[in-house]
Amino acid sequence: MNIRLETEALSEENKVFFCEMLPYVSAHIRQIQKGDDGSVYAVTDDAYADEVQEKCRNLKEMICGGKLANKEIPIKTLVDRSEVPVLNHDPVFAKLAEQESVMEIAKGVYAYSGLFLRIMRYFDKKIADFGFRHFDGLTEHLYPVLYPVEKYEKGRYFETFPHFIMFQTVLNNDLDTLGRFAENGISDPAIFDEMKAPVNVLRHAACAPVYELLSGRTVPPEKPAVYMVRGKCFRNEADNVFELARLNEFTMKEYVFIGTQQQCSDGIQTAKELWRFWADTFGLNCRLDTANDSFFASNYQKLKLFQILGDSKQEFKWYVPFSDSYIACSSANFHRTHFSKPYQIRTDAGTYCCTACFAFGIERMAYAFLNQKGIDPQKWDRATFDEIAAYETL
Repeated sequence: MNIRLETEALSEENKVFFCEMLPYVSAHIRQIQKGDDGSVYAVTDDAYADEVQEKCRNLKEMICGGKLANKEIPIKTLVDRSEVPVLNHDPVFAKLAEQESVMEIAKGVYAYSGLFLRIMRYFDKKIADFGFRHFDGLTEHLYPVLYPVEKYEKGRYFETFPHFIMFQTVLNNDLDTLGRFAENGISDPAIFDEMKAPVNVLRHAACAPVYELLSGRTVPPEKPAVYMVRGKCFRNEADNVFELARLNEFTMKEYVFIGTQQQCSDGIQTAKELWRFWADTFGLNCRLDTANDSFFASNYQKLKLFQILGDSKQEFKWYVPFSDSYIACSSANFHRTHFSKPYQIRTDAGTYCCTACFAFGIERMAYAFLNQKGIDPQKWDRATFDEIAAYETL
């Protein structure tokens, strides 16, 4: 059954967010469809039509409810290089898959080889090289994927991103349960009722463990803490998964700054030089926009307002020619005292530190780069070829 959803009263920005949240509304929504006239439909079984309709109405009310419902919160474009011509206009994903440079393991989960892996390694090495050359006292950390639930809750991630969270769990330590599983595997679906309550989450952001590491510590004003962290991250993107632009498992690398407000601001401004370097060297078609995160709907208006009006998040977006769209490949995020308060990270004077992070999505950058340049390095412009070749064999 196709249920037409009422979206006419939503602004264009809120309509986009509404559609992004629909996969999380009900397990009974089998597909989201869009009509040529912009209408939105949820496909479900007849038996669940009323339930799905009600939950979609609730989502709309969560997005539009409250004092901020009619408040304009414009996203500003700070740098616009959208007129820069690109070398390649053909889609590259299918060709990369044919060459086995990208190999699907599960929905939104890929293995990498060949050219795509080399471009990923280039960005990883370049970010590290830039960090060590520009940030005094930079400490590099590699964190594990699993993170304790109670420590994650302390960072208030569950209230802001519950739809992204993925958990790790195991079967109960019971001889009969393990015997059933060994004999029948998952052919007996009731085996999943024998799972333990999860004690770990799979991190959705690379920087999360940094704040726990500094919990209760003092950061001297003359020496701000600067970290470079890297790791696999996991987000439940549900049906929003698309090629390599949205993934359930991806690689994130970040610079993290902890100190005074000015020191965090200085760190972000320095890191932006890497954005400018890539834009100039590669001749990128790109934009720098103010932005907001995909907060859960109940917090959407409040936290979106905080981020955009406070200019606390900016995104470096690269053009993908075949889809005529921009994807956020990197972001600058100024948290103020959002993390330092729950983790009690203070200055010598006893005030709470500010924190900021500068994040890079490695797969997204490689994906957008190859969409603009194509997958034949011999056809790239000389400046691009030389830059990549300085770090990776082409």
